[in-house]
Amino acid sequence: MTDVFQSNQESRSDSTNHGASTRRTKHTICRACHAGCGVLVEIEDGRPLSVKGDPDNPLYGGFCCVKGQNMAEVQSSPHRLLNSQKRLPDGSYVPIPVEQAMDEIAERLRKIQSESGPRAIATYSGTMATNAGAANGAVTSAFLKAIGSRMGFNSNTIDQPGKMVAAALFGNWMAPPTPFEEANVILLVGCNPLVAMSGGIPHTNPGRTLTDAIARGLKLLVIDPRRSETARRAHLHLQAKPGEDVPILAGLIRIILGESLHDAEFVAEHVEGLEALREAVEPFTTERVARLADVSEEDLIETARTFATHGPGVAVGGTGPNMSGHTTLFEYLLRALNTLCGRWQRAGDAVAEPACLGQAMPAKAQAVSPTPQYAYGFGEKMSVRGLANTAAGMPTAALAEEILQDGERQVRALISHGGNPVAAWPDQLTTIEAMKALDLLVQIDTKMSATAGLADYVIAVKHPLEMPGITLTQEYLSAYAAGFGTTAPYAQYTPALVEPPEGADVIDDWVFFYGLAERLGVELVLKPVSFSGTVRVAGHALDMQERPTTEDLFDIVTKGSRISLDEIRRHEGGRIYPDPPVYVEEADLDWAGRFDMGNAAMMDDLRAIAAQSTISNLNTKGSRKEAWPFRLISRRQMNVLNSVGRDEPGQNRGRPTNPAYLHPEDLAELGLTRGELVQIRSSRASIPAIVEVDSHLRRGVISMTHSWGDVPERDAEVRTIGSNTGRLSAVNQDFERYTGLPRMSNIPVSIERQVK
Repeated sequence: MTDVFQSNQESRSDSTNHGASTRRTKHTICRACHAGCGVLVEIEDGRPLSVKGDPDNPLYGGFCCVKGQNMAEVQSSPHRLLNSQKRLPDGSYVPIPVEQAMDEIAERLRKIQSESGPRAIATYSGTMATNAGAANGAVTSAFLKAIGSRMGFNSNTIDQPGKMVAAALFGNWMAPPTPFEEANVILLVGCNPLVAMSGGIPHTNPGRTLTDAIARGLKLLVIDPRRSETARRAHLHLQAKPGEDVPILAGLIRIILGESLHDAEFVAEHVEGLEALREAVEPFTTERVARLADVSEEDLIETARTFATHGPGVAVGGTGPNMSGHTTLFEYLLRALNTLCGRWQRAGDAVAEPACLGQAMPAKAQAVSPTPQYAYGFGEKMSVRGLANTAAGMPTAALAEEILQDGERQVRALISHGGNPVAAWPDQLTTIEAMKALDLLVQIDTKMSATAGLADYVIAVKHPLEMPGITLTQEYLSAYAAGFGTTAPYAQYTPALVEPPEGADVIDDWVFFYGLAERLGVELVLKPVSFSGTVRVAGHALDMQERPTTEDLFDIVTKGSRISLDEIRRHEGGRIYPDPPVYVEEADLDWAGRFDMGNAAMMDDLRAIAAQSTISNLNTKGSRKEAWPFRLISRRQMNVLNSVGRDEPGQNRGRPTNPAYLHPEDLAELGLTRGELVQIRSSRASIPAIVEVDSHLRRGVISMTHSWGDVPERDAEVRTIGSNTGRLSAVNQDFERYTGLPRMSNIPVSIERQVK
């Protein structure tokens, strides 16, 4: 292959000689978040100077948010780790060569495995594990399988696990939902794609895409306690109380069924369980839901009618409602709503986003019956709270307890990469206790994060500009759930553009797992990525004597793809691949698959909510007559991704904290002013915060970004590092029985001025 540091024939390489200096501009993929924008990097003397959107990119068209624009600064950030670190007995850290670190870690893992078995070794893969490298997940899974452990955990199960679990309970359609560019109506529940860069509006430039769609007549419907950046552009915004999303969806379904607005022909042909759903939603009358959610009956009715009658379209749920206590039921009802209105592509429709690099499921106009046996409670069993594996993965919210338990099933070693458990997991106090209790904690990281500060070893890894990349993650998002992804069959490859800084001893994330496998004497077998749930190409055994390259791994995980990776490599600026086109095929003869709209467990949960739902004490004036008068909800920031980037000046723009936003009337009633230090308390714990005003919030609500802050001992630094909302959750209270996810948004809290 052509040297990755040489100009590709199709790259724009504008070189300017300044004496001995050479400045050039190269194409690459932004990997600061999951959007994967096509960008340009200006490089001089082997160092990146700037990153900007590529105006000639056929899909992103020059878009690049502040996270991507700051990539060059992050590559040379003073916070960056350039050498791996080893913790000494006194708690301090010293640099250690990465090969030596792998020697020592492998020896400790060998001892733990011999004493407690492979189950004692677990991995956690965070968001950046997939953003940073398409091969990371495949190698991590292969490593666990090679050592015989099934204890692989990921960030899916602390964000929106209900999407996958609900799909297993409800069933799937073997073709995509309505493409965004063909949609006449979009319903967003707790989504703010103009900031989050995902969820309902394509992430390829959501602002411009939404503007164009509204101009052509799109009806945008939003349900959100905050008049978010997206809600401000909505045709209709239900600014409901937090935590009432399930009653609202049940109420919308009741209206649609009661007025016979559903797609009766589609439902009759592809659905069973309709009458069970009709009975379960009966208690959710328009009057009752309006009072529960504190919205008008007229707006509820208009929302239902608009969504049902202005199709095609799609309804999409976001992080907030998924973290509010009923992630699976919430997503199940969204699927029911979409299916009632026939929001799926039919035979003959063109598939807007057929996979390029991954193996896609054949698109057919037929339902795949539910697989409840693979929804939850199967496979590896947890030792706590009756939890087990789920369609979204092992329940991460239960891993801290699994570490803290005594006995032969205790997890003793954890390898965390691409994530920051101390900042991101629910119940920070239990998480910290667990991290400290481990016999071995390895954190693969670019910085000394909150989790790295508790680790035995911190493995320093490369920056994305120092690694090759492909847009496989973006294809996965398109296949992951309705309303996510792009708008075209797009793919991009990038070589590594720069070398690590001089003197750095850094590796690709996956190299660490390969190095451990070498030392433990086990073989790694990689499989191609498939979006259909089944891999059609046999696994590939890696050469354990000669370490492969990242390029070699890309070839393996994309084997059998619709467009060959070699073809995609030829176009470093990214390309849309409409040929061969993919159309939705007719259903197979005698196909018997059907959606289940009346799953017994889901209907039981819905009936229980109907029986328990009462008018909340949280009123529109922010009354503080109860112990926990406010509800704390999550929010996103465009300039950071979870805990990544918050300490970078180019991204935090002089605001290195995550304020507690309140309505100005609540702030006045509490006698607080902007910038004051407060204490926010839940039944689990308390956190400090800096108050800020947000007139777009409804009263009685506090809105904060999650995954900030550090350990409690650093709370005094709240103005410079923020505060951790995960500390307010308790993993063993108010958790969902399917996924183990506790309430991480819509948390009942109180707030008071902090005594200095």
